[in-house]
Amino acid sequence: MDLTLSDSEREFQRECREFLQARAPQRPVRYDQPDWVERCRDWQRTLAEGRWSVPGWPRQYGGREATPVELMLYEHELAAVHPPRNLNTIGTGWAGAALLRHGSEEQQQRYLPKIPAADEVWCQLFSEPNAGSDLASLQTKATKTHSGYVIDGQKIWSSLAQVADRGILLARTDSSVAKHHGITCFVLDMHAPGITIRPIAQITGERDFNEVFFDNVVIPEKDRIGGEGEGWTVAITTLMAERIGLSAGEGTLWGSGPTWADVLDLWQRRKQAGALPEGVAGKALRDEMARLHVEGEALRLTGLRLLSDVARGGLPSAQMSVRKLASDVWGQQVHEAVWRLLGPEVLLQPGDAGEANGGLTTPDWQRAYLFARALTIGGGTTEVQKDILARRILGLPV
Repeated sequence: MDLTLSDSEREFQRECREFLQARAPQRPVRYDQPDWVERCRDWQRTLAEGRWSVPGWPRQYGGREATPVELMLYEHELAAVHPPRNLNTIGTGWAGAALLRHGSEEQQQRYLPKIPAADEVWCQLFSEPNAGSDLASLQTKATKTHSGYVIDGQKIWSSLAQVADRGILLARTDSSVAKHHGITCFVLDMHAPGITIRPIAQITGERDFNEVFFDNVVIPEKDRIGGEGEGWTVAITTLMAERIGLSAGEGTLWGSGPTWADVLDLWQRRKQAGALPEGVAGKALRDEMARLHVEGEALRLTGLRLLSDVARGGLPSAQMSVRKLASDVWGQQVHEAVWRLLGPEVLLQPGDAGEANGGLTTPDWQRAYLFARALTIGGGTTEVQKDILARRILGLPV
């Protein structure tokens, strides 16, 4: 594995850093305020102007055709400016990946140009109340008609469905075959008649997740992605894109949370301020921070190994699951350590800030700690990742 950057990669990094540092918003976005959607959309439009919203996409659709190494550099530079949340994460990542690989040329030309600047926001309509980790058990039904399909059923945990214009939907078109083979993928107009969206309150106080209900919702046949019954293949493309995104990068949450570098900065600032715990508690916290730093380096190097494999044309999907499993648990442990590091200050209310908090307000750390509960669920639960490890790496019987 050669970690030396080429001249073109260094130039890519320089251009990216200068663009982001010059244009990153100076006022942080508060996601419990009504203007957060438009502020995040404005940021994504800014990125799209410089072709930094989807750097890995083809140039004809607003990208830069960045290599895997360049994408890693981009994620690093993006995390460094603590950007607002990507309003169109599903579009730029998972729906875009499905359309680029499985969509028709007409679908690509119709949908992809509106994704980079969040002119159309997307959501993912996969999980159901009884089909989360076992996604292939989904029961939302797509009934074939002379001109398309009629959708009936329910989805849950659909991030940002309440602001989405389009959704990438999995529905069952054939119940007589094995469960993985009777699923079809569609593009859904989220403003179509018959759709009901109910936001779900989270422990962070936000309402990103949603229940979505379908009652005789009509989808034209032209909005089917791939062939009928080929939805699982399309789903794998989106799930791999999601898993890569959730297991890579700088450890941020929704692209807007603290990074490990911020945690180390917080430690140094509180040490200089004489605000660290004393005695046995202080020694235990110091040892915990050292352990987390070592494990974080191991995860970073593992990520580079995976990146090297991808750069050579490989797709180490099982290894990605292993890294996601390890990094999710590590991320939760990091935020638990920060919780102890802050001590009583974790009770400060939104708007309170401290110079010794690493440049971030206490509510930033609060939200990161609370949202970290979702790390071992989103993109495939811990149990699913362990099952993949057992079957595909250890070779244990099913």
